[in-house]
Amino acid sequence: MSDTPTFLVRLTTPELPDVMTLAKTLASVRQTPVQDQVVTAKRCWGIVAEHLDEKAAGVVVEALSKAGVACAAVPEAQFATLPTAEAAGTWATFSETPPLLIASAMIPTSSTSTKTVKEGPSGAQKILSTAILLGTGLPIKIGGKERTVTKTQHHADQLYVMDLIGGQPLRRWRITAEHFDYSYLNERKLYQVLGNFKLLLADLVQRWPKARQNHGTKIFLQNKPLNVMGYTSLADFEREMRWLLTL
Repeated sequence: MSDTPTFLVRLTTPELPDVMTLAKTLASVRQTPVQDQVVTAKRCWGIVAEHLDEKAAGVVVEALSKAGVACAAVPEAQFATLPTAEAAGTWATFSETPPLLIASAMIPTSSTSTKTVKEGPSGAQKILSTAILLGTGLPIKIGGKERTVTKTQHHADQLYVMDLIGGQPLRRWRITAEHFDYSYLNERKLYQVLGNFKLLLADLVQRWPKARQNHGTKIFLQNKPLNVMGYTSLADFEREMRWLLTL
């Protein structure tokens, strides 16, 4: 197994670049159609390229720099890793130590449920069958026989999540909107989870204004449409946090 270090290319400013600028530059370097790099650009979350040798990483950095995208190549072994997430369920969970990062996101989720149901003639069809039987003496059943069938349903939902990272050594507190006790809000407490989650986020940012905020936190605080966040999974969210911790 080779001991040659691998490199990644990361952005060196906390703002995400224009997607098409990034896609066109990557397409030029990789000699592919631009559309092939659009998804990569959208999901880079501060880490533009990975698993490269030093020379290849340098080529990407040079191309991006010419396009006005500030970036740098770093050995992957030296890139920030995330501490294990610890559940935070109440306001009292948080210590007085200011976090380095307050990150939040809306993550689309899906689930599948399967249930067994009985299908057969409706009430109206049963009445009609009875009327035919009484009128003609013929046992004609409208709607067919009862049968047991298995139905699969797909459900789309959203996960509202927040991570606070800080301390020495680093710790990561994970808040999920549906599993947090919002009683500390007192008379401000609302009757819907998302509203309470946004109040909590605003309170934490006000408590620690110097903590870096991720893309999702800014969207929440600015009351922009949540569908513009762009996270497709927790992996996207955690990728962004690793990038921001290095800044």
